[in-house]
Amino acid sequence: MAETLKATKREKTGKIANRKLRLEGKIPAVLYGDGKDVIHLELCAEQFSAIVRHGAKDISLEGDVTENVVMREVQWDTFGLEVLHVDFFRAGN
Repeated sequence: MAETLKATKREKTGKIANRKLRLEGKIPAVLYGDGKDVIHLELCAEQFSAIVRHGAKDISLEGDVTENVVMREVQWDTFGLEVLHVDFFRAGN
């Protein structure tokens, strides 16, 4: 069963923009695959942490982007406490 996660598109990318997102309690993410354009996203850190605790890999994105995705990579800080970035891959339908 896929977990549901609210995702919004983000216009600004790069180190400074991503740091500001994290200070606001959000996580930068990217969605790619299936021959479509890459989409830069932002996620709620609390909501994403709950999904990680449940061990879900199949996720349904809602909001600005509505797609079924697979969590491809999660980048953590040095101590493994804070998520820095998430990569999603479009699930084949």
